Amino acid sequence: MRKVSTPKDKSTMSRGDLKQLVAQGEGLRLEFKHRLPEPERVVREVTALANTCGGYLLIGIADDGKIRGVKDPEEEIYALNSALNQYCFPEVPVELERVKVSRTRTVVMVKTSVSPMRPHYVRNPHSRGQSVFVRFEDMCIEASREARKLMHSSPDAENVLIKLGAKERLLLKQLEQVGTVTVNGFAKYAKIHPGRASRIIVRMTQAKILVHHIDLEED
Repeated sequence: MRKVSTPKDKSTMSRGDLKQLVAQGEGLRLEFKHRLPEPERVVREVTALANTCGGYLLIGIADDGKIRGVKDPEEEIYALNSALNQYCFPEVPVELERVKVSRTRTVVMVKTSVSPMRPHYVRNPHSRGQSVFVRFEDMCIEASREARKLMHSSPDAENVLIKLGAKERLLLKQLEQVGTVTVNGFAKYAKIHPGRASRIIVRMTQAKILVHHIDLEED
């Protein structure tokens, strides 16, 4: 059972600050919800932020950016905590704030930083499976196998050494030719199994020879 997140007694964000944040529009670090969605879906959104680069989930903001607020912020906060308890592991540290936007309406701000405990998994309510989600532009998408492996790598790891063999040099050659490489593209180019291509790409990324980019089709 995770620790229940409670909102701060006094918000650090003013209505003016909120308007400036909303004016940025949805993106890599910002997600709007008019009301709290179904439990598994909201957990996807929160964990995707924590698994990528952190950010804000604002409850009470319409898709078009209009600041609507919610009538009962405590109900939204209770539902959020219940969803995180039920569907998320390991727990995601979040900060909650209420921002009063009118006499009867409040926006609930859910803030999370990039997590040192990532990847955070989301349990599937219809099976025993679990998935990892990340942010791509203004979307929440399922993480690739390579992205999950890189999350498992220690962020404090230093001086990762890698031997540049024939296949690694082929990868660098392909990168020079086309600018980007993917697992399937490199597997075909080097005539190796995709599993081996994946391991080579992950190792070279851990060694900081490559930079990982999340993509909708293939990392």
